[in-house]
Amino acid sequence: MILEQIPSVQRLSSAEKWQLIDELWDGLLPQPDSAPRPEIVALLEARLAEYRSNPAAAAPWAEVKARLRAARGE
Repeated sequence: MILEQIPSVQRLSSAEKWQLIDELWDGLLPQPDSAPRPEIVALLEARLAEYRSNPAAAAPWAEVKARLRAARGE
């Protein structure tokens, strides 16, 4: 067990352990290393413009999910 390898962690108060959990969790979150690629931004902007010009052509997520499941035979 990792805690056995780091005995000082076992001596922390509950509040300090929660703070440690917070810090460890934050370290696991993906960190954006750069701005989004311009071609991705352009694609998203084009799709948003398409939606805004014809919102009736869009489908709600529940409907899309149902179609995908049906296509997979679920």
